[in-house]
Amino acid sequence: MRFALRSRHLGFFPAAIALLALSGCAAKAVPEARYLPAGDLLEIVKDFQRLARDDLYRFPIPKDPTGVNVMKATLIRLQDYEKKHPGQYADIVHFTKAMAYERLRDYDRAIAHYRAVAKFDGRLGAEAGKNLEALEAFQRIVQKPLSTEDPFAYIKGLDEKVDAWNAIIRKYQGAVYEYFARMEEEKIDRAKVAFVELNRYRMKDGNQLVILGYSQLITKHRQSKNLHRYLLDFGDFYARMAREYMLQNDPEGLTFDLDTFDQFAKSALKLYTEVAQVDGIMEKIEAEGKIEAMRGLTEKMRRLSR
Repeated sequence: MRFALRSRHLGFFPAAIALLALSGCAAKAVPEARYLPAGDLLEIVKDFQRLARDDLYRFPIPKDPTGVNVMKATLIRLQDYEKKHPGQYADIVHFTKAMAYERLRDYDRAIAHYRAVAKFDGRLGAEAGKNLEALEAFQRIVQKPLSTEDPFAYIKGLDEKVDAWNAIIRKYQGAVYEYFARMEEEKIDRAKVAFVELNRYRMKDGNQLVILGYSQLITKHRQSKNLHRYLLDFGDFYARMAREYMLQNDPEGLTFDLDTFDQFAKSALKLYTEVAQVDGIMEKIEAEGKIEAMRGLTEKMRRLSR
């Protein structure tokens, strides 16, 4: 019953899970075969619910005790459950699958499973209907085509998608779909920076536009789990400009200006160092390697330019 109460508090499986929990408790008290499937499913759902409540915009998808992505692990466990117990608790199985798929941003499959649940009577079916409304709005934004011919139309299309995601964020503020919408908005913001970076030599002040884009991306998504990745990418851009300057101006010649090179190198090092100083993140080792590489290149340029 403790699990049933926690389920209602989290708003995942309002009434159906309470019944499943009761069946699971009964399975422990009276080990009859008809209770065993519910007990198996209760464990799957309980583990999923415990690990799936994080804000996935701010935190990465959690891992199960074996180190596997909990969403993928849950889907595999549910598939195994269905093979062993076909037709048992189909509404709860579909609902749990839908939740896992939406957290993996596979909205097509999530919608399909929510539609299956919506056919059932009761509160779980009603909950699925509400979630369907949100995900169908997601799909309309995701599936809206972008121009493949006009770069200005492409950027405009990305901006329109950002505006649409902002509307979703406002509508579902405080709910799980706010976090999903922030993830989608962030994806578009990163795509805009990548597009400018790829086309910077075709744009007036292209390098400055890229710098502005990264700065805005990092400021806007300071709470994102991807922040350290963006800092490394920004540092890589400065490192790329340093190397391009080195290729365009022979370090042993008269056109090479060490101060100009140092400006790019120091900007890269500052961003790499910000990441390297954070403990417990996967990007730390990568940042440390990039620092050593940039320091080595800088020392080489100083020696060659004398």
